[in-house]
Amino acid sequence: MMAILFEGKQGTALPFPCTDELLELEDCGGHAIPVLRPAPQAARAAMAALQQAAPQLECDPEQFLSLRLGRAEYMVCMARQALAPDRAGNLLKQKTVLGAVATRAMDEDVYRIDHMLLAEPVAGLACSVHVLVQHRSGELAMAGWGELAAGQLLFHLHAVNRPGAVPAAIAGCLGGGRLEITHAAARLPGERH
Repeated sequence: MMAILFEGKQGTALPFPCTDELLELEDCGGHAIPVLRPAPQAARAAMAALQQAAPQLECDPEQFLSLRLGRAEYMVCMARQALAPDRAGNLLKQKTVLGAVATRAMDEDVYRIDHMLLAEPVAGLACSVHVLVQHRSGELAMAGWGELAAGQLLFHLHAVNRPGAVPAAIAGCLGGGRLEITHAAARLPGERH
């Protein structure tokens, strides 16, 4: 079971990387990653994995988004609290669990929860948050920034440079009760960076 203990707690900042530790995609680099609503049975399977790994995380399967890269599918499962329209301002006040990512190999039916989606206020910047995708080991997979404007969080993420990492970028908007991914691109696994 994955522990979600830090939400709302003061104290040590999450391990946000330096800018030079993020893998950038050139303007024309990378391949578009399809972003789709998952089939109902896939959403149910991801929800079952969530209930086992993080039972305290309440998610709405109708809001899940599926991203496919190479031979893997990544299902973004946003927490109901993160989607609540009146909660956006809390992102500027406290560390927040935004959701989780359910992952499966394309030739498998079972999802596993390996990553959490996190946000924390950026000290000294009034409307900014760090947005992180953290592996259950504590290692960061992606990191970026978000700006809160008109009750919506506009964000962008980049892969963190680590062994085996693939340059990737994701941008989107969280607000109005839903997550929208406006851009998702990555180099394919095996392509050199």
